[in-house]
Amino acid sequence: MKKLAILGMFLGLVGSAYALEKVNITTGVYTETEDHNAQYSSSDLDVTGLRVKFALKEIPLWTEFAYEYRNVNLSGHTGDEDRYKFMIGYKFEAGSFVFRPEYELRIGDKRESPDEQWGNRFKPNWDYKFNDQWTLFNNWMFTYQPTKSYRGMADTKNWNDYYHEIETGIKYKFEGNQAVLFSIYNEYEKDEKSPAYVQAYSYDEWQIRLAYEKKFDNGVFVSPFVRIGIDKTEETTSGLDNDNRLRNRYGAKMGYTADNGIGVYGEAYYQNEEMQSSSTGKELNERDKIYFKLGLDYTF
Repeated sequence: MKKLAILGMFLGLVGSAYALEKVNITTGVYTETEDHNAQYSSSDLDVTGLRVKFALKEIPLWTEFAYEYRNVNLSGHTGDEDRYKFMIGYKFEAGSFVFRPEYELRIGDKRESPDEQWGNRFKPNWDYKFNDQWTLFNNWMFTYQPTKSYRGMADTKNWNDYYHEIETGIKYKFEGNQAVLFSIYNEYEKDEKSPAYVQAYSYDEWQIRLAYEKKFDNGVFVSPFVRIGIDKTEETTSGLDNDNRLRNRYGAKMGYTADNGIGVYGEAYYQNEEMQSSSTGKELNERDKIYFKLGLDYTF
């Protein structure tokens, strides 16, 4: 009922805006797949999603709703999840400084268990343009996420968890609608400790990220990228610390929007990750993942 009430409020607001005929509306569908090597096939994932976005024409304010069905490769569909995303964002410019704040309410509802997670994701993104070639960019996301789960207890309980992703980097643009990007990325999670566990789960990862961007005259956009793990620490609930389970990713993104408002976008990458047993610390075979995403949008 909470999710339906929020969705009703969302559609009411955007419906009022549409009545004023002052918005661009984008609707779309997308699909994602994650395939792992045989030893880790239980992590395989298929996602089907739909989205609708409303962007005001006269001011840089937008709002978006997305729904995903996330099918995990586990028996009895125990990991399957309905995910709801409610987002709003704005862009404020003051000279060379651009502030791009966003807020996202993300709700994950497991289909075959009482587990549920509400994530309040705050994104105080900002850029600073030194000149026509050099830009400092910051993509930040901080999340407070109440989570309903057992965590070794007899009954479910609401746990207060924290999560963030921080990326800071430099973008250099050069002739031919091209750019290169270099950034440092940090991902951190800290879960509330359950009395049934030895310690709270947490991890802290650092990466170097490199990317190249090219926009062609016909509207096609391509961006190959590399993400290199440089440090990672993980504290498991059993009391064991797993260090330097590094992961590297190699892939590319693309997009195209036609004059008639139809757009297509996609992403593909290969990722390898070092693995350790969470109970013994013994090194395991690497986990390999191949990811594909394809989406289709229409703006009117």
